[in-house]
Amino acid sequence: MAVASVLAWPDMASEVVTREAGGRHGASVVPREVSAALPPVTLLVLTALFAVVPGLDQRLLSGTPPAQDRSPERARRVLGWTLAGLAPVTVVLHLGVLAMHTGEPFPLDRAMGVALGLLLVALGVGLPLAAPGGRFSGRAEGFRAAQGPAYRTAGLLLVLAGAVTAVAAGAGAPWAPVVAVVGTAVAFGQVVLRAGRGALTSRRPSPDR
Repeated sequence: MAVASVLAWPDMASEVVTREAGGRHGASVVPREVSAALPPVTLLVLTALFAVVPGLDQRLLSGTPPAQDRSPERARRVLGWTLAGLAPVTVVLHLGVLAMHTGEPFPLDRAMGVALGLLLVALGVGLPLAAPGGRFSGRAEGFRAAQGPAYRTAGLLLVLAGAVTAVAAGAGAPWAPVVAVVGTAVAFGQVVLRAGRGALTSRRPSPDR
């Protein structure tokens, strides 16, 4: 991304208008310094944050109940997959903004559709690792236990939806965003339903125990 900014810099207009003035708002103008630097810096900051968040989370929540399993390594892997999915989205957005400054043609809509599909694939791979661990009691345990299988199913659905979205967007299919939205809604909707059912159908401990 930094290389792309350096190569495009001599041909970049000093500023571009991202939104024309109208109504009660003025025109939105972005200088080339911001366009060239902001996306790479944003991705760099996210990388640094994702590297330190698992350890910080473990320290801040060290006083939580022992049954609530918190694994820094598992959290690190989830954030790693999330970052892997965000990277192509950031790169495509950056290239699109650079193209606005240079006037070079760039298929932003199609490329962003592919990038969003890859994001869903990465989230789908990492999602099962985010399922809560440990042991609880009563309805809380039913709620927790149901999330493991539900997260695995959601991960598979996201991978499938992301793959179809990426291929369809790359081919220029106008229905590619619909696949992403519907796939995401179905994936997380079934998590809510299965976790809720697990909590409602879990057995309460006997009063004499």
